[in-house]
Amino acid sequence: MSRVAPLNAADHGTLHFDRNAAGATRQIVQLGLSEIAFAAADMPLCLAKDANTGRFDLVALLGLIEPTNLFSFGGHFQATYVPRAALLTGFRLDPNGVAGLAVDAADPTIGANGEALFVDGRPAPLLDQLHQALEQVLADIAAARTLIALYATKRLIRLLTLSVRKADGGDHDIAGLYTIDAAALRSLPDNEILALHRADALAPSTILSASLAQIERLRQLHNARFEAAISSYTIG
Repeated sequence: MSRVAPLNAADHGTLHFDRNAAGATRQIVQLGLSEIAFAAADMPLCLAKDANTGRFDLVALLGLIEPTNLFSFGGHFQATYVPRAALLTGFRLDPNGVAGLAVDAADPTIGANGEALFVDGRPAPLLDQLHQALEQVLADIAAARTLIALYATKRLIRLLTLSVRKADGGDHDIAGLYTIDAAALRSLPDNEILALHRADALAPSTILSASLAQIERLRQLHNARFEAAISSYTIG
């Protein structure tokens, strides 16, 4: 359960930031535009619709059945790339907090291990770094939203159907995800394809589609950790 409060030495003076616990309980994590190529090396990338605004966000899928991050085990994030939003889930921007931050004391990255938030009662240099990192992440996520909004105006987004079959015969559907409509993209006139290329929007769409092959990696990671194995999956 989240316990977000403005960061202050009185309440949080003994807390530490443990990077190794990044995203431990996250099944889905938001991505920024600059992260697409890096995250796709490990994770399937999808789109998810914000329930409040209806806009699409770029996300990485980190788990399949259990609400957990399949890349987080052995005390580390076991992937070549750690999404920056997963690393920073324990913090928020808050002008009322030290270094302009709020902290979620219930987040897995916040606790007794890692880098101290305060040293001798004073803010550690780490806090300014975290503030800057949060600002950069938020700007990058906004850039991703702009790109996805372009895809939406071109009607290049479709619902993604993903169902996994467990070894015991049961099925589990993963709902609420979207992807690039490759058929719609191919049907665009040449001048619109060229415009997408000139806007640096064509290559990301290809990477998003190709990254869905990483669902097989999630299946393998799941089966290595959980007794209820996944025998197969269907995607469409």
